[in-house]
Amino acid sequence: MYNHTPADGYILHVAGRIRPAEHPGLSPSDRVVRALQALDPRIQTNGFRAKVLDAIYLHALGEHFNPHDDEDYINRLIPRLERKCGKRRAQHLLLQRCDILETWQHRDATFRPDAFLIDAANWTVVCYEIEDTHPLNPYSIEEYLAAWYCLDYIYWDLHLIAYDVYGHHRVNHLGMVSPISDELRKQRNKRANSAVLTDASLALRASYGAAKRER
Repeated sequence: MYNHTPADGYILHVAGRIRPAEHPGLSPSDRVVRALQALDPRIQTNGFRAKVLDAIYLHALGEHFNPHDDEDYINRLIPRLERKCGKRRAQHLLLQRCDILETWQHRDATFRPDAFLIDAANWTVVCYEIEDTHPLNPYSIEEYLAAWYCLDYIYWDLHLIAYDVYGHHRVNHLGMVSPISDELRKQRNKRANSAVLTDASLALRASYGAAKRER
């Protein structure tokens, strides 16, 4: 099964629905999240990494432990292992042995989205970022890219949709932004290095002038 729902299918039109007077105690980004949840109650805010791990658990194990395309193999393996080791120990062993689950748990899901939706029926995770005080940048996009590659290996999709505090949306197509993010990061590092060199040259010039005056 493959999901053919594009990222646009998960856009929620909340512009015009955000009324600060109704929620005076919420921050601007929290108001956007509240408006998203009002339109789709599946949207959550807590436990992103663990909940996605639970959602992809059987798919990832099936890809890792199924070399002969036996769809029922993993359904036989898990009960057999649980009888032998106990449920918790069996899950721990499987998480350690399955590369996708281990990398998701310890490396490829280091970010925490403002809100997310798990569409397990369509093998899709949707992250919603509210660009208020911490807008997306090349470094945060790269974190999402790592997660996108991880899920893509087991045929899951990861979509990233950003909103401003007024509810206007922007879709970030993760499969296309890798070279753009890399180029932006290189340009930023180049500017930073130029600034360091400029500061160093100014300091050197000042010290040279001071020494010349002393002579």
